[in-house]
Amino acid sequence: MLYLRKTQRFMTSGIALALMLALPSAFQAPEALAQQHRNLPEIGTTGAGFMSIEREKVVGDYYMRQLRATAPVIQDPVLNSYLKDVGQRLVRNADNVRYPFSFFWLNINEINAFAFMGGYVGVHTGLIQQARNESEFAAVLGHEIAHVTQRHIVRSMQEQQQNMPLTIAGVIGSILLGIANPEAGAAGLYTTIGATGQAQINYTRLFEQEADRIGITTLANAGFDPMGAPNFFGRLADQYRYVSKPPEMLLTHPVPESRIADTRTRAEALGRRDVPQSLNFELAKARVDARYTRSTPNSEFVKMTKSDNIITQQAGGYALAIRALDASNPDTAQQWLTPLLERDPRNRFYIDVQTDIYLALEQNDKALDMLKREYTRSPDDPVIILNYANAAIRSNEAELGVKLLRNYLLAEPGSLIALDLLTDAYQRTSDRAAMYETRAEALALRGGFDLAIDQLQTAQNHTQNKLTEKRLNARIDQIRAEKERLKGLL
Repeated sequence: MLYLRKTQRFMTSGIALALMLALPSAFQAPEALAQQHRNLPEIGTTGAGFMSIEREKVVGDYYMRQLRATAPVIQDPVLNSYLKDVGQRLVRNADNVRYPFSFFWLNINEINAFAFMGGYVGVHTGLIQQARNESEFAAVLGHEIAHVTQRHIVRSMQEQQQNMPLTIAGVIGSILLGIANPEAGAAGLYTTIGATGQAQINYTRLFEQEADRIGITTLANAGFDPMGAPNFFGRLADQYRYVSKPPEMLLTHPVPESRIADTRTRAEALGRRDVPQSLNFELAKARVDARYTRSTPNSEFVKMTKSDNIITQQAGGYALAIRALDASNPDTAQQWLTPLLERDPRNRFYIDVQTDIYLALEQNDKALDMLKREYTRSPDDPVIILNYANAAIRSNEAELGVKLLRNYLLAEPGSLIALDLLTDAYQRTSDRAAMYETRAEALALRGGFDLAIDQLQTAQNHTQNKLTEKRLNARIDQIRAEKERLKGLL
């Protein structure tokens, strides 16, 4: 599948620090845990006077737009679909969910994940490389989901408001600065929120403990092994115990022995669970490595194909198929992928790569036949829809691509890859007005409101349809209002 390669490679090791307003700290002893939880404010009312849920969603939306424009957000339908599946499985088993969650990848080979207002959870590609199984990966997501459901950012901001005046603009400005310059961003954040004093450190400790407690429960309720949490964090702490510059996750989420012991006790109380090895997890991990982090040599993937473990074999062959395809060797890619498709012909990881192999070999009819068949079986699968639309556009059937993408965007209006494909499709059909309008929507999602308005005005110059002109005028007014609303918010 066509995926967006234009990811700016900013080092964002300070993102999670800024987003969670976390400070380096150590945990208190386990015996103090019960008293600490009694001291936590009531969930549901906490932070309500400081920031409403609606306002929190608007702030989250604003920051996500900026992040799309400045950070290496991955637009890969296969990885996005996998991450969404795991994340939503956890959300369905979480309490205090006040709005829809959105999960996204950042192409950063750093072990980290972060969450911010509005239900947005970002995952670095380096995280899945470190996780040994899906329960460990899901444990980190569950922890971040808990930070959101418990409104930890708002509660941190509310606590800081008692120490000095605080502006959302100052916090977000420091966050965005941290994307390009982590050290400057962190320094700006500390200045903005006045993050000094033992009271704030203690409050952050409570948040981490609360996120551990709730996250592990969510993990178990979703059918994962709750031991994934202590196993992952414990191994991370052991691995980097004496390293001068540990991963950002250990800076924003310190894991002293007391925390590891507490999470292990909680996990054992919930009961260990023998969860089968996940093929999709291994394939997602292989895809990240083969295409993005590129940290494993091909020789290691070849060794994986000779493993006694059938899932490991498939992951190794899948990675080699991607590497060959990306190196413009579609015939070699086909050799690696064919036995995988024979074993599992409806696997969307494999179908995605097979589509690109067919297109690279100029066997477009085979790609369309395969995807039409799969679309009939799974008309709501985003991987199938986006691949089908891309293959149609590449095969001079742009009208089919337009139809597929317009229907898809009704359900997923925030899909940048769908908007970019649709822009291409309209260009091929010579529908200039629709092309500029679609491009405007993609720009607006990246926070480029003025550029979006320019595109909509250009679209007006390419239509004689009065109803279309009125609709474009209405959309311009909406974008201007959105821009002013966000300015007023900050």
